Amino acid sequence: MRLTLIILSLCISLCVANASEPNLTFAKMVENFDEYKDKEITVNLRLRSLDRELQYIIFYDSKNRNISFDYSNSRPIKRLIKANPLLHDGLVYKVRFIPRDLDERSNIKADLLGYEPLFFERLLPYGKAE
Repeated sequence: MRLTLIILSLCISLCVANASEPNLTFAKMVENFDEYKDKEITVNLRLRSLDRELQYIIFYDSKNRNISFDYSNSRPIKRLIKANPLLHDGLVYKVRFIPRDLDERSNIKADLLGYEPLFFERLLPYGKAE
């Protein structure tokens, strides 16, 4: 029980510590969209919500601006979501995506490539278990 509390507090502190680090925001991406268009981007974002029925996932940046991904036609993302049933709103994730276009309201349309909880990277050096 005590070990569980220690591990939980460690995970929470790692997430909070990372939230204060400077990250790329969507506002900066919109300003210089041609720099980022059709290139793989990795950004630390928080999970806003996941709708398993309509098959979309929404993340938000440090300025509280959303980006949503429709994964209804993406088998790899469906497998990733099925393999990670314990996704938590507000938790920081390392999100990989490719920006494709801007709509009329300057919302970024992008293809989601993957995501992983950021504290995994902190707990496992180099981001991967051997």
